[in-house]
Amino acid sequence: MTTALPALSRAAVHRIACAVVASELRRWRTTGAAPTDRDTWPEALPIGEDGLGLDSIEQLMALGALAETFGLEDSDLGREPPARVGDWIDWILRGHTAADGRMTVRTSGSTGRPKPCDHAIADLLDEAAFLATQIPGRRRVVALVPAHHLYGIIWTALLPAALGVEVVVRTIGTPFDLAPGDLVVAVPDQWRALLRLTRGFPADIVGVSSGGALDDRLAADLLADGLARLLDIYGSSETGGIALRDLPATAYTLLPRWHLLPKDKDWQLGDDRGLCHALPDHIKRIGDRGLRPTGRRDGAVQVGGHNVWPGRVAIMLRTLDGVVDAAVRLGDDGRLKAFIVRDDAADPDLLSARIDQAIADRLAGPERPKSIRFGAALPRDALGKLADWD
Repeated sequence: MTTALPALSRAAVHRIACAVVASELRRWRTTGAAPTDRDTWPEALPIGEDGLGLDSIEQLMALGALAETFGLEDSDLGREPPARVGDWIDWILRGHTAADGRMTVRTSGSTGRPKPCDHAIADLLDEAAFLATQIPGRRRVVALVPAHHLYGIIWTALLPAALGVEVVVRTIGTPFDLAPGDLVVAVPDQWRALLRLTRGFPADIVGVSSGGALDDRLAADLLADGLARLLDIYGSSETGGIALRDLPATAYTLLPRWHLLPKDKDWQLGDDRGLCHALPDHIKRIGDRGLRPTGRRDGAVQVGGHNVWPGRVAIMLRTLDGVVDAAVRLGDDGRLKAFIVRDDAADPDLLSARIDQAIADRLAGPERPKSIRFGAALPRDALGKLADWD
């Protein structure tokens, strides 16, 4: 007897599809208003000039983005081009009647070309189903993240469908209107802002964080402010969720599909199909199924859910006239900070203006250092290793 594969729900596809199209429009539109003021649009809404306002080229771009994400073909389209949001959803569901296909997401890198990462939809649905068992009693999912990156796809689209609960979208800067039974899905920078914007959480609010390391002090403050539970998800766009921890625990526990395998005095992931996958970080193994990340393999850090490379930013700063040396690292506020050694002959005011202009012109938003300190030499410890600075 063949076991039926789980199916994508219409509500999940609706949320993901709208987020994918909105992201595509933000990439291409440089002027004018983009229809990105909400995460989902009504199925009946026309996608042309009398609705979303997409011209013919933008409609083609939307189709291309959806085809890439969901592995669709033109043969799955209807006899008439999609005219409303619901037609996009119909197209996707025709191509995935049993969720036996694949989904492609892109890494969140802010430098270079984002890399496509391919996943079996059945694996994503299984992950969401398991995670749903870890958070009983939820009545709503409150989404602060979009559903075109893997974290948002699983936690704000697939998981709500597995739980059978509604999704409400909130934006930092507007009222959260939290209620008992809510599951709040956010990234560390958003949790930091939430802590400062709230004066205590309502009872029975569970939070989940991913998209970057969650500082233990921030987690402790959130729990002290009334958050009932806080889960931290360790994973990547390439693998999906790898492990989770229930704060204040410091070690992560592997999700069921994964196990650790030794490799050259290091570790890699093995999955339930016998395949091996690289870990995004160096790790310390803890027991049979526990781990603690100890540092990125590629030197990246995450700022607002985006991968950025402090070393690349430092290299750019060193190319500027008047800069002798530079170091860049992640600050306590979740943004990059820079330490610059300037040429004694350089005019301080002119050099500062030159640095500010280069940062604005040559770096994406998440890469831009928000704090710059000057000194005679880079700070180093007694062993000569680069040290942190205030």
